[in-house]
Amino acid sequence: MPELLYLLCLLASAAGLGLRKSEYITACSRNDPNLNECALKSARESLHQFSMGDPSRGLEPLDPLYVPIMTVYLPNENGLKLTFKENSFCGLSALRLNDLKFDLNKKLITADALVNLDVQGTYDLSGKLLVIPIKSSGDSTIKLKNTNLHIRFWYEHVKCDDDEIHWKIVKHDIKYEVEKATFRLENLLNDKVIGDQVNRFLNEMWREIVADVGPTISQSLSAAVVDNLTKLLDQVSYDKLMPE
Repeated sequence: MPELLYLLCLLASAAGLGLRKSEYITACSRNDPNLNECALKSARESLHQFSMGDPSRGLEPLDPLYVPIMTVYLPNENGLKLTFKENSFCGLSALRLNDLKFDLNKKLITADALVNLDVQGTYDLSGKLLVIPIKSSGDSTIKLKNTNLHIRFWYEHVKCDDDEIHWKIVKHDIKYEVEKATFRLENLLNDKVIGDQVNRFLNEMWREIVADVGPTISQSLSAAVVDNLTKLLDQVSYDKLMPE
């Protein structure tokens, strides 16, 4: 899930990155006994701005974030096929970091975060609801309330062309829990009774839908953020990212 955004912001804010000082927070020393508190404070203060991207460093905006397609079958492939298309996820810039820890010996970063997401897109729906054949398309709205993110990043130190040591992300792991998801499909067969019935059915099965589309969302968001993070770490050495 969108959960990776916080780390990108953290790495930018915690070290200053040599960017315009008026826009970013001062560095946190890796020898600071309160490193985690310093980094968390820095990330919180610069998260919103950094999520808007930085063209000077080739970093793309992350709010809204585009996910082209997500498909779910309800209750299985013999029932309804629902495809969400052209999905714009809004809300990442308001992500809240609740906890952040660095283990410099294990080269591990962990964090907990909370975010609410509004998703605007379109849908294609086909199949049967009970014995009623359904085929429809239109605008869709998804709201993901209180999504808790649990994230781990493993990194290595590598020497780059500038003869300085840089961080390289080699692995990441994301787990999430959504408190509540709501769905709204518009223009369902131009029939309010059927439309209300289908929307009610979807919202009764919100956990199953989230379980099915969650991996697609996570993969899309991870790819976007890791791409930005890779560009950033290629440009900024470890000593600048987290000085002594």
